[in-house]
Parts: sequence; C-alpha cells; structure tokens
Amino acid sequence: MGRFKPKKQRSNQPPRQRFHIDDRAVSQAEILAAGEQLSNNVDDHGRLLYMNSSSLGLGQVATGIDLDTGTLQTTDGEDPMPVALFEPERAMMSRLPGRAPAEIQVEGAIALGMRRFPRGVADLRTIPGWALHRLADDRIELRSPDGGVYSRITVPASPDWYSAALHHGYAVCFYGPQLGVRTPPGSSPVTYTDAKRLEEFRTARGRGLVAGGIIAYRNNR
Repeated sequence: MGRFKPKKQRSNQPPRQRFHIDDRAVSQAEILAAGEQLSNNVDDHGRLLYMNSSSLGLGQVATGIDLDTGTLQTTDGEDPMPVALFEPERAMMSRLPGRAPAEIQVEGAIALGMRRFPRGVADLRTIPGWALHRLADDRIELRSPDGGVYSRITVPASPDWYSAALHHGYAVCFYGPQLGVRTPPGSSPVTYTDAKRLEEFRTARGRGLVAGGIIAYRNNR
C-alpha cells in the first residue's frame, strides 16, 4: 500500500471542538475573548515570603564557594532573600499536538525574558528589564520590560520584607497558577499547611507551570 491508503469514511458525528473553557467546548472567538479578559485583569493572588520558607523548599541563596573545603557559602546572618509569589486568578491552558500542556500567561512571561523554573536544577538568574514595584498603598506590581503591569497583588504590609528587598535591591519572583498561594476548595488556612503548599509548588514546577527570576526592586513610597 505504501503512502496510498484507502480514504477514511466521513463520520456523521459533529466535528470535535478544539477549544475548551472549564471543560466546556467553545468557539475560537470565545477563546480569544477570554484571553483578552485575562490580559486586561492584572490583579492576582500573592504572598511575600523568603527563600528559606518551608513552603518553597529552596533553602538559602549561594553567594560563593569555599575553595579550600568545596562548601557553598550562603546568606546566613544577612537579611534573607525576599520572594514574591504571583498567582493569576485563572489559568489558561493550551496544548499543541505532541507537546505537553502549557499555561499561556506563564509562557507569555517567559517570552518576555523570565525563566522557566522546573524541578531539579533550575536556572534562576537576574532578569533584565523586569521590575518589582512597591506602590504607595503597599500593593506590589510585577512590571514587564515594556513598563506594563504583568501582575499586581494586594498583600498585608510587611516591613521586614521591604527592608530585605531594599537591602538586596532585588527580590525573587515566581509567576504561575499553582504556587501554593490560594487555599484550595474544601480546605482552610489551618489545614492547608506549608507541606501542602510545597507539594503544590513542586508539582507546578514539574509540569513546567512556573516562571521565575531575580527582579530589581523599586520602592515607590
């Protein structure tokens, strides 16, 4: 037969919809409208933490290596490296043939210079052009290289965190839909422990759903 195979018979079944929102089949126009709505809404969920937080499992930042012993030197004794988590209100997943599912907003952040933050060895580096702004009302904005607001979070005031960010001049920022920020349905802040937050964060990293980087901090107060 080679390349010349018999033609498949046409099915009487209606064509399968390629686009879905919340498992509901929608048209391409509805998908585009939903994407525009997401891009216009920059107010997300967030937390302010530190690199050594048990809900992140990242430990200390390495500042060098002792050549005599081969051990890493860390920031112990200094202000801990601050971390800001940006968790969008909704995820928008896509999947191309032969590829793993991807989250469009995370992919957008990566296209603008942030790095994917996978499990295992991760490339966490300074991201040129991006900036983290503390506003006069204590909201925190993550701004992309074009100056636009990519995400904005409202969090409780944290003087120690601001002090650490000023000391370092930078903060580690993570963006993605499953960072362990929001309490899942059926749970409470008490039952949603740091161990469960860590599990969610690690799962998202394993699925390629976390963008991260070391971002310059700007205090607008």
